[in-house]
Amino acid sequence: MYVSAAFRERRVGGPSFEERLFDRYNTAIEQAFLKVAVMGAILEYDNSSIESILAYAKQLEGHTLREECPGLEHVDDPHRRRGSFGNAVEQYFFHYEINSDPNADFAEVSTELKTTPLKQLKDGSLSAKERLVISMINYMSVVDETWETSSLQKKLQRILLIAYQYDKELNPVDYLVRLVELWGIPEEDVPTFKKDWDTVVSKIRRGKAHELSGSDTLYLEAATKAANASKRTEQPYSSVPAKPRAWAIKPSYMTTALNGMIEVQAIRRDGKDRGLDLLSLVRRRFEPYIGLTEDELAQVCGYSWEGSRKPKNLCALITKHILGVDEDSRIAEFEKAGVKAKTMRIKRNGVLKESISFPTFDYCNLVACEFDSSDFRSYLAQKYLFVVYREDEREKGVFRLAEVMFWQMPDADLLEARRCYEEMRRRVREGHAERSVRSTENRCCHVRPHGRNKADVLPTPYGSFETKKCFWLNASYIGAEIDRVKRDLRAPTNEALEERLEQGRMSGSVIRVAELFAGVGGFRLGLEGYSNEDRPEFSMPAAGPFVTVWANQWEPQGAPTRQFAARCYEERFGYGSVVNEDIHVVLDAYEAGKIDIPDVDMVVGGFPCQDYSVAKPLSQASGIEGKKGVLWWEIYRFLRLKNTPRYVLLENVDRLLKSPASQRGRDFAIILSCFASLGYAVEWRVVNAADYGFPQKRRRVYIYAERTDEPWDLEGRLTSGVMATALPVRAVGGSEAFSVFADPYENTERFGVDRKTSPFQNAGAMQGCKVVTAKVEATYDGPRAVLGDVLVASGEVPDEFYVDEEKLAKWRYFKGGKSEPRVNKKTGHEYRYAEGAMAFPDLVDAPARTILTSEGGCRFSKQAHRGRAGWALPPSGARRVGSVAGLSQGLDGHGHDRHQPCVLHGKRARGGDPAFDRPGNRIESRRCGGL
Repeated sequence: MYVSAAFRERRVGGPSFEERLFDRYNTAIEQAFLKVAVMGAILEYDNSSIESILAYAKQLEGHTLREECPGLEHVDDPHRRRGSFGNAVEQYFFHYEINSDPNADFAEVSTELKTTPLKQLKDGSLSAKERLVISMINYMSVVDETWETSSLQKKLQRILLIAYQYDKELNPVDYLVRLVELWGIPEEDVPTFKKDWDTVVSKIRRGKAHELSGSDTLYLEAATKAANASKRTEQPYSSVPAKPRAWAIKPSYMTTALNGMIEVQAIRRDGKDRGLDLLSLVRRRFEPYIGLTEDELAQVCGYSWEGSRKPKNLCALITKHILGVDEDSRIAEFEKAGVKAKTMRIKRNGVLKESISFPTFDYCNLVACEFDSSDFRSYLAQKYLFVVYREDEREKGVFRLAEVMFWQMPDADLLEARRCYEEMRRRVREGHAERSVRSTENRCCHVRPHGRNKADVLPTPYGSFETKKCFWLNASYIGAEIDRVKRDLRAPTNEALEERLEQGRMSGSVIRVAELFAGVGGFRLGLEGYSNEDRPEFSMPAAGPFVTVWANQWEPQGAPTRQFAARCYEERFGYGSVVNEDIHVVLDAYEAGKIDIPDVDMVVGGFPCQDYSVAKPLSQASGIEGKKGVLWWEIYRFLRLKNTPRYVLLENVDRLLKSPASQRGRDFAIILSCFASLGYAVEWRVVNAADYGFPQKRRRVYIYAERTDEPWDLEGRLTSGVMATALPVRAVGGSEAFSVFADPYENTERFGVDRKTSPFQNAGAMQGCKVVTAKVEATYDGPRAVLGDVLVASGEVPDEFYVDEEKLAKWRYFKGGKSEPRVNKKTGHEYRYAEGAMAFPDLVDAPARTILTSEGGCRFSKQAHRGRAGWALPPSGARRVGSVAGLSQGLDGHGHDRHQPCVLHGKRARGGDPAFDRPGNRIESRRCGGL
């Protein structure tokens, strides 16, 4: 029996059970005949040609399945079976069987077919209706993949994307196809996709697949994908079952991609930024401005509002300026991730200065609308860039830029937000719209008035009027969330640290290290070793079972700067691996119980040479205290606060042994007396790195201190102690013995008075204030390196490290010897200025002079290193560079008339010199400047 649809529509009360049964039977018969007809048809595309597949697919653009698939009258309602449109495209348009094959849909051309719905917004524009699901996540196997080898990465390389306009009133056969295109991840977005993939897989590897959330990531997400919400599956590394999830691209990203990124502008990227994910890129852009107030930051960016109110979108304007995006453009990456910039001000107690509000709600709509389809739920799906200002510890009410981070409400907290929504909805429904949900009633959210005044009202469902209200996120909740995000960012670093500590505990030996004044981590590299598969020649074994558990390096804040030591440290050792704050402020916070510093066995650091004198004598109870801001006293304070760790290793300029000029050796005597007061015995040595085969003439005094009750043979320590064992020496002449005063203040007043020379030689030992010192010299017959051995190839040198031809004369002047009359501009006093000549250019067949941190860029400086341009590779892996006779060729190979700095600001460039012409190397020498 066949019952027509027209007949069913005329019936009152709808079709009977029998009619519905026959309807299903008739539909199945129709589908079967249609399938036979389709499978018997001749394929109208070549599945081995991507051009043919695309040309065929383009026939759908601007049409419907009903129009392009003759005989196809309807498909399953998408409300009953998700994916019905996509299945119909596969089966009736491309004529292949629906399957669960993990390989690409068009395997011969490695192309995935994906359909995605669009929805029309109130303003007429289109946006992605939902995320674009790519493939299921296999928790058990994905942990063995890398991004580069992952099946997901391969699927994302090329997708045949068919976007159709969804309409709930239509059957899927009548959906209009708006777009058919080949699509793949743009190159600039790959780092962020990789970061998102790493974030998800890292959680799975930590046994936390059950805690995955869409808020974890920016572009890519692990979306729940199951027939019902109760379904669970196993995961590795945890017995807790997890929801099945699929890799999916977020709707915000798909909206931007499908709209062709109209009226948006990408964040400006330099060459070194191209591999950064979005968060790392944003952090790098904001970093130079850390420490500024919002008003100062606005001034730097050129915004002023004298005589008017501060613009509400100031945070967005500042963000665009810092990221290099035009004021009237939207930020492409933010559009893709659905990110909105928002200022957060956090008080000293860690609580937000104000809560976060959303637009006012309509009381009638609140009662009528379920949470999942509410505006409030869509607001909670928003991803934010929090530009965080923290209240200055010294100036109350002054907030300074502290950090930037992305945040979105975690899935687990949406349940709490739902409770707030449903409770307010219940109160309005029961006639109590005046009763708001307070912040004490809900951990995440609350409701309160948000009108201009009491007269700013809206109607309620029961006929009265009530002041406008809105939902708010609690200030305490957001403050806690900011702390959680920071913990999550530090999690990989902390987990790697815990793994190293556990390995040390299992081996029965671990020395926990705190690195003060850490710079870029030189001490840490020396202690823990270094390996890099890309540069195996620079690999270095660990010096022992050392694990750095805490580090401090403070960068000058509040203005753009070229000193990025702390950032370099984090880049190498992980986010949160170094505390970038004034050590005095850090130790104040530790003493106040606001922060924790782990216990350590060893303290290392290279501290500045300053005035170490003690200002006045202090009582025994107060201990020793020096001048404020002198960093030695912060080391001394750290040792006291952390219960005098057993070992200390410090570095300073060798001038420390002689300073100050008025009391030779006084400062070092103060330091020795401080060590003695804490129970330490000390060795020191002045070491020239070049004496032990290093390519730099770096003279530094190293101070090794050990807390011990055992008596030392001070004389024997000079040639057989810790320093002498590591860096062998022989004594030159006899030793001298004397004592320093036990009281640092007494050393300040009396030690070295009227002395012309310091009593401290280049080696010595001290215990209990008794000192033995002597002159020693290095005994070393191992391999020796020169400047040319550590310079990298010219192709790795950024443009800013080249010196222009017209500046060479000025460089020669700075480097040359001179004796010339000068006049003091302030006083008019005439005097003769003289200085000796320095090598120009620097020779690459000898160790370099000490390289200073100030030697960046092409600023004129007598101290800056400058070498000849050209190739000079070390014997290992040397390459021959040919040259054409008579052609003056720059390092870039294009005849550019510029000159290469060889070693600058921690970056090394390979230089050439006629004197350095080893076998296997071809030098192209030019008159040039260099580092």
